[in-house]
Amino acid sequence: MKNQTNIFASTILTTILLVSAIASYGKQTNDSIKSRPLESLYLNIMGDASIISINFEKLFSISDNLLLAGKIGLGYNEELKICVWGNCSPPNKYFTIPHHITLNYGRKKHFIELGLGGTLLVGETSEYYYLYPILGYRFFPLKSNKINFRVFGELPLTNWDNIGVIFIPFGISVGWSF
Repeated sequence: MKNQTNIFASTILTTILLVSAIASYGKQTNDSIKSRPLESLYLNIMGDASIISINFEKLFSISDNLLLAGKIGLGYNEELKICVWGNCSPPNKYFTIPHHITLNYGRKKHFIELGLGGTLLVGETSEYYYLYPILGYRFFPLKSNKINFRVFGELPLTNWDNIGVIFIPFGISVGWSF
């Protein structure tokens, strides 16, 4: 348990340091695309070790074709239980905190996404944190107050044989950019 706590603490610290460094760099290069909305609020269905989550995302313009995205959200998941015979107890329910940092390469509204994400599970579970690479497609609007869309896939990096929650390896996000 102590080893898991150390891994979790170091992952959170590394994520905070990376987001801080990226945010300061993004502010310096943010003038390359002035009309593109740089913040989004969206609903995520499946993926990110959550059945459903609501997320806030901030974009940083690196160049006209390259964007950096940082996301944090709040979600819900359940224990993976398969009952064939007999009486089963109800599954444990979890509060999730999904987050990611991704690079997005593309033109105008269409981008390919590649990055790293993680989800913290709050509740009684043997695994409190899942780390996963992300590959996806994004549709980003060029103007504020428009709909954004994202389809992505991911697989956990560790504990393939001991996934205790419903972990769907793909997800869909629909939201609002501002």
